[in-house]
Amino acid sequence: MRVDVAVIGAGPAGSTLAALLARRGASVALVDRDAFPRDKLCGEFLSYDALPILDRLGILAQLDACNVPAIARCRIVGRTTTYDFDLPRPARGVSRRLLDDLLFRCATASGASGWSGWTATNIDANGVTLERNGEQTDLEARVVVGAWGRWGRFDAQLGRRFVRDRSHRNFGFKRHYRAASSAGGTIDLHSFGGGYLGVSPIEGGLTNICGLVHASRLAGLKGGWEAFVAAIRREERGLERLYAAHEPAQETFLSSEPVIFRSRSAVEGGVVMAGDAAGIIDPLTGNGMAMAIQSALLAAPSVLQMVAGKERSGLEMRYRRDHHRFFAPRIRWSRQVARLLSNPAVLDAAMRLVRYRRPGRFLLERTRADEAAVERLVSGWF
Repeated sequence: MRVDVAVIGAGPAGSTLAALLARRGASVALVDRDAFPRDKLCGEFLSYDALPILDRLGILAQLDACNVPAIARCRIVGRTTTYDFDLPRPARGVSRRLLDDLLFRCATASGASGWSGWTATNIDANGVTLERNGEQTDLEARVVVGAWGRWGRFDAQLGRRFVRDRSHRNFGFKRHYRAASSAGGTIDLHSFGGGYLGVSPIEGGLTNICGLVHASRLAGLKGGWEAFVAAIRREERGLERLYAAHEPAQETFLSSEPVIFRSRSAVEGGVVMAGDAAGIIDPLTGNGMAMAIQSALLAAPSVLQMVAGKERSGLEMRYRRDHHRFFAPRIRWSRQVARLLSNPAVLDAAMRLVRYRRPGRFLLERTRADEAAVERLVSGWF
């Protein structure tokens, strides 16, 4: 089968890009090994700077119809001190099960062909091999887009340098809970040695507790995530109170492949990258899903020109440059804040010195696209 574009991965980046390209007349195959709806490891905080794009796609109205909660405040909870600040505009708390399903449906309704349940087994700049239940299909494509997230088998196949890194590996874990009571409209950040937790409401009256921990903290640990959570509850009284106030709404934890915070190229071996495959921001910012959606809008014009047969190397170079300018400063700032949030004693001391709200607003400004930049993206496409 021949298509203009094969998009590997139907998360926020892949499905958004597939919808955008299909609406411009490109033939798009949107491939994901999972069938939808499905769960995914994520903080499940949808930042306000993604909402104008989702509004133009018709997704925002669907989210509101599903009663996803608005989140208007952030609270950083230390051992003895709490620091909170308002968001400039309300964000949303939404599960990946709901959001990814809506985006996948949007892409196929826009004209993309959906290949859910198919596993990509081989990839290069000219196409991809897919398998499902012993059946094999080769897709030839003018452009191949990698939107498989933070880590995929093809990162190693393409020889991406970050794969070999052993010192910057982290692991994520999450579980949905029901709270005895909820303040509502707030995302909380909690610190522990070597990592942190994000706690936010999602649809259905549930709370998502999602954490990130450096690999060194897991060395030699037996008992899986249950044992790890028990350990940090013993270390931090605030986490003991947090978990004691929540009943699990899922049988088990969901965890991730390694999350490696090292720079990565937005084009690798002729494959155009989008979302986390092109660059990862630290989850504490709550900007990962927004960046993925924005990266789709950033990539779409270059991909369309590649499909049209325009000179490829110049387009790849332009996309690399645009992606770096738009996202690299956010990623750098997020890593600095992560170091603070992963040290409870230092975080608590820092918060005791803060008597005003400017640091919170400063963090938001440095880890998000400003309103004018998002408007330029949106108006340049829709």
